[in-house]
Amino acid sequence: MGRKKQLLILPELKDCGGDISKKWFVEYSVRNPRTDKLERIRTYEGFSKLKTAEERYSYAEKIIKQIKDQLEKGIMPFDKKEITYQDEIIYYNAARRWGNEHKGIITIRTYLSEFLLEKKASVTKKSYLTYQSKCRIFCEWAEQKGIADKHVSNITQETICEYLTYLVTEHQLSKLTIFRYGQILHNFFDFLIKKKKIMFENPAQNLPRIGLVKDHAPRPIPDTPRRILINSIMAEDEQLFLFCQFEYYCAIRPNELRHLKISDIDFDRRIIRVRNEISKNSKTEIVKMPTQLYLCLTELNYHQWPNKEDYIFSRDHRPGPYILGINNIRNRFNKIRKRLGLSAFYKLYSFKHTGSSKLVDAGVSPWELQQHMRHKSITTTEEYIKNKCGVSSDQIENHFPDL
Repeated sequence: MGRKKQLLILPELKDCGGDISKKWFVEYSVRNPRTDKLERIRTYEGFSKLKTAEERYSYAEKIIKQIKDQLEKGIMPFDKKEITYQDEIIYYNAARRWGNEHKGIITIRTYLSEFLLEKKASVTKKSYLTYQSKCRIFCEWAEQKGIADKHVSNITQETICEYLTYLVTEHQLSKLTIFRYGQILHNFFDFLIKKKKIMFENPAQNLPRIGLVKDHAPRPIPDTPRRILINSIMAEDEQLFLFCQFEYYCAIRPNELRHLKISDIDFDRRIIRVRNEISKNSKTEIVKMPTQLYLCLTELNYHQWPNKEDYIFSRDHRPGPYILGINNIRNRFNKIRKRLGLSAFYKLYSFKHTGSSKLVDAGVSPWELQQHMRHKSITTTEEYIKNKCGVSSDQIENHFPDL
């Protein structure tokens, strides 16, 4: 087993044998986490102005105490270098008004910004916004706690646990949400270890499972509230109604639907192609189109639409070249649901689960449902049926023996 590396050599005065005609200085060494080398640091400032040895010794005591205090707090001399960086933590409106290029010393904000810039180039916009919001909250918490003033390598597993506990107690977050926060922090520290090479151990690993037990997942919508919803949607917003039909009949996710184009629909074969660049699992997948949706689209003359590259859901409630905003359709649905006084458990995404539960009730086989839902395995489908639909059984429902 190798010898443990020395992290620092405490500061001491170099007084040149007491000769005040020479340069006195305080010297100490700290291991630089970026280079993994013990680097010597000398402080000459202030000694030359003092004309007696007694004054210099007294001054040296103050300097040494100051340096020790900083080291004990985790403030390293390497953190004082000023750099220009692109702040990815800053809020959108502030960035639009003032710009997001800043000058400052290296802190956790600069490292989080570098991490986010790398993610921006490798994940979808929706995923990036999730990374950004969760990194922003961690950065704000660290800055409020004074942790951001220290070198990032001072963050320990205890620090991460304290942060996650804060999220649970102050924001009442669920176990699943806390787990996702922990995952993003784990990715961030992996970035510091593998790419930046400024840390040697990930403090966001082997974290305890904390958080409230909540179920906020969209639920299938029962017949009565669904009829109320659909009647209002049909009367007020035909484009939203079409969106709900795509979810219900084809189990296509909302974010996939936003990017769907006329050219993705094969009216002759009655199929919809979910392109790899818009599908959740980054694979091109084919969905069979039920007759009800096919007839609806042909009645709208979408099969004869002149520009096949138009998005199906665009401005002016018709196909067009502009993609709708990420929350556009959802906000329109929520507005109607809220006005009707229906449960917030019934979400726009619920139409996907409602359609699948109706298929299960109609007796569709798990294999057919797997293909329709585009699940990776039959096990995923069986879990989905158990959690979202419930097992359909005529024997249990209509032929249960009397008590």
